This record gives sequence, structure tokens and C-alpha cells, in this order.
Amino acid sequence: MKRFISATLLAISFLAASPVISAQDCSNWTNWDLRGTYLGSGTGYLDLSKLFPGKGFPSGLTPMSLVIGHVYNGAGGATSWVSMNVGGTQFNPEFTAYSYSMQADCTVRVTYTLNFKELGTTLTFTRIGVIVPKPGGLEIHSHAIGRPAVGPAGAGLNLNVIHRISMQQF
Repeated sequence: MKRFISATLLAISFLAASPVISAQDCSNWTNWDLRGTYLGSGTGYLDLSKLFPGKGFPSGLTPMSLVIGHVYNGAGGATSWVSMNVGGTQFNPEFTAYSYSMQADCTVRVTYTLNFKELGTTLTFTRIGVIVPKPGGLEIHSHAIGRPAVGPAGAGLNLNVIHRISMQQF
């Protein structure tokens, strides 16, 4: 009898926990589900000589950090800002285009163009982010490895996390 009760309690425990431990299902999510205001930060390494050839930057990977904000409009577009420091050089590029697309596998495909006014250069990037639902909200974890959508291989890598701070669009 004790074995039966123990086995029954164990089975109930697994059934009760199964929604928690099962993979998340994002198949019915759309761009609308990602709407809101996000703030985040990131770190990594960039080779400015490869990203901006002919601009006088030394070759080799340099530490980079950034602070970033996005307002996702629910329709696949966003307004954004970023402030980044690469090896002591401060950049505040302007986003001239930003689009995102929710995928059924719980990833978000993001494409954006940054205008580095101080260098007279525009670069386009593509990133893949992973949706991470949290008890207090939503996060998107993303990484870029190797290069922007246009540019040389080995230009760097970086990781960032953005946190949805509001579902409103300020």
C-alpha cells in the first residue's frame, strides 16, 4: 500500500510540474505579443578595423559595452536608441531602420541599420533573439557572432538582454 501511495504521489508531482518543465509553445505568438518598451544592456568584443576599414582603428578585438532601448510597436517595427563604448571610444549611432518578426520556435528575428554619423558609415545587422518569459515580465536574449549582415567575418561578438519594462508604447 505504501508503494502504491508513493507511486501515486510521484506521478501527481510529475503531472503537476509538467507545464513548468515542458518547452514553451510560442506557435500562436505574433509581433503584437512583443509590443512594449524594452531596456537592456550588452557586452562583447568588436574589431573596429574590420567594421570601419580605413578609419584608422587598430586591428584586433576590443571590449565593448552598450545600453539600449526599444519600443516595439506590435506590428514589426520599433523606435530605438543605443549608447556604446568600444575600447574607450564612445558611439551613439542612430537607428535608421528596425524591424522584428516573431517566429514559431520562440525566436525573434531582428534587422536594423545603424548610422554612425561621426564616421560617415551605415551598417546593417541581423540578430536572432530568444523569448524568455519571466514571472515579472518578458526578456529577449540575443547574440551576434562573427559579423554584421554586411561586413567582414570575425568583426566581433556580443551578447545582450533586453527586459520589457512596460507593454505601453511611450
